[in-house]
Amino acid sequence: MRPAAPWTAFARTVGRRERDVRDMLWLLATLAWVLAPHAVDLPVWCTGSIVALVVWRAWLTWTGRRLPHRLVPIALTCIAGIAVWFEYRTIFGKDAGVAYVTLLLALKLLEMRARRDIFVVIFLSLFVMLTSLFESQSMTMAAMLLVGLWMLVIALVSVQFAEHEPPWRVKARIATRLIAVALPLMTILFVLFPRIDGPLWGMPSDAYAAKTGLTEFMAPGSLGRLSESRDMAFRVSFPGRVPAPSERYWRGPVLGAFDGRAWTPLPARRNPGSRSLTVDAASAIDYTVTLEPDNRPWLFALDVPAIRPQTPLGAFVRSDLQVVSESLVRERSVYTARSYTRYRVGVDENRVRLQDWLELPPGFDPRTHAFAAQLQNDEMRADPAATTPADDARHSHHLIDRVLRMIRTQGYAYTLEPPPLGRDSVDDFLFGTRSGYCEHYASAFVFLMRALDIPARVVTGYQGGEINQVDGFLEVRQLDAHAWAEVWIAGEGWTRVDPTAAVAPERIERGALDAFSAVRGFAAQDSFLGSLLQRSRFNWDAIGNAWNQWVLAYNADRQGGLLSGLGIERIDWQTLTIALIVCFSAGLAVISVLTVFRRAKVDPLVRDYRRACALVARQAAAHGSATLPETVRGDSEGPRAYLARIRDRLPESSRGRADTVFALYESLRYGRRGDAKHEAALRARFSAGVSSLRR
Repeated sequence: MRPAAPWTAFARTVGRRERDVRDMLWLLATLAWVLAPHAVDLPVWCTGSIVALVVWRAWLTWTGRRLPHRLVPIALTCIAGIAVWFEYRTIFGKDAGVAYVTLLLALKLLEMRARRDIFVVIFLSLFVMLTSLFESQSMTMAAMLLVGLWMLVIALVSVQFAEHEPPWRVKARIATRLIAVALPLMTILFVLFPRIDGPLWGMPSDAYAAKTGLTEFMAPGSLGRLSESRDMAFRVSFPGRVPAPSERYWRGPVLGAFDGRAWTPLPARRNPGSRSLTVDAASAIDYTVTLEPDNRPWLFALDVPAIRPQTPLGAFVRSDLQVVSESLVRERSVYTARSYTRYRVGVDENRVRLQDWLELPPGFDPRTHAFAAQLQNDEMRADPAATTPADDARHSHHLIDRVLRMIRTQGYAYTLEPPPLGRDSVDDFLFGTRSGYCEHYASAFVFLMRALDIPARVVTGYQGGEINQVDGFLEVRQLDAHAWAEVWIAGEGWTRVDPTAAVAPERIERGALDAFSAVRGFAAQDSFLGSLLQRSRFNWDAIGNAWNQWVLAYNADRQGGLLSGLGIERIDWQTLTIALIVCFSAGLAVISVLTVFRRAKVDPLVRDYRRACALVARQAAAHGSATLPETVRGDSEGPRAYLARIRDRLPESSRGRADTVFALYESLRYGRRGDAKHEAALRARFSAGVSSLRR
């Protein structure tokens, strides 16, 4: 038997080698899953370096080669730090920090020589998983992180076993159970942990980077770039009447300064206010907006808000009717508002206060100025005696109608890919290309109105939106970004005029998605497949909205409302900390009790054997002269020794059944494992034999 010892040691070495390879490949696959969400956000060179390092380590593991010298990871770490510095000009902050920590995680794979190194990699991976939430907190990302957590726990469980490694399904079951036990504590932390205003992590320079959306700048092509983005801008729920598509003008930045190329807001000191507002009460619409974070101060309101929206950010309505929050929108925000779609605003304005809405840059667009002079001369010849405000209003309407009729009838086109414009952009558009997007029409129209001595301004925001047929929310996306004009008419005040409606009425009546489909030559919902995809999208958006409303929008106000409903009236961080400690301790106590007092699982075969021993012990005590304690099986007695000790004390009728039962137990417990059907038959005979001992 001595020669077998080296072979046994060799077999154990080979088995251990196979397990190490299997565990390392699982860990590498887990790291690939954890790092996958960063692939799009990191620089290309950074993503490529991480992939190369993971593949390198996988190759070393598969081929059994040695890890590189210790100086190699150190040198690569220095090179990575220098590369991150050149990319971001810093190694601090959110973006640079995430890039560097992901590189460090990949580099750590090249020096995993001890068991503790595996723990370092696993715990560092947990931190990298957290950084994925900096870019996205969607339900899809949460699901990916949950799967990644489960894979990491499996890797952590696998490391704990030395010689006797359980099957993968057992390790997966243990990991699932550990995560399930942690869910109640996670829920307590989510509900009671004090909500703070501030970035999750990062330096002031990059903690709140602006996202895709409107800006206080409009030039040809600025809004057209948003037409390709299906990112959500905000969602709206209406408890009552839902406005028609043509009424869904969501007011954003109001622009009044033009430099010949781009429109920007008027300086605050020059922004003339509207001093009167009359509304039709029957046109009131109440709604609740869930605004996506964009790191900008404005809120969006339908047409003219009657009162400032109710929001924890604090809001006020500027003199140009734009709604602005007191702080930047840095997290998903929910606010309620009431607006009116029929109104008269700024009727009492005078020419002095309106002068800023008439200014044009000198030396630009001479053909447009000449055309405006021609229109004014035609209007004066038609009505030379006009002197009253009513006459001015009539003239303004005539001029506006002539311009809109020109856009409608003289070959203008609505396109997502307009030709480039030169220095005199308005001239080039009106008399040259005649093709453009909404900002082209709004810019040219406002310029022409001012040249006609009609006060005008550009209003940017969103128009339209799509009703989700599943949850009833109006979904307004970045592709719904729009620009329109407002003109001041004597006796009527500021009036909305949308020149885009003259050339592309379907954009206003049916929304941006249908209009863009028509421009590109297809309609997404015309076919059965398109309709199916649309329903699927509605369902997915509804699920995502529920996630946003109940999880991501759980802020300090909602936390306070929930705790007030539970009887905790004084909401501050001290109270929340005490409540958190109490609930967390109670949760740990419950888990501890369940763990300590949980009954150990007993093998059914052992349970039946114990029952058989108890039955024969009672029969031996009842039939013989011994007491029950004397006939009970000892802890160290095997089945054969125990039966030999008490067999003579059993009744004759029970001896044969006891012999059969104990022989079957020995075969099932200590014999070689054979065919599954044969073992099942023996198990059935054993159970029947134990039951027969009752007789």
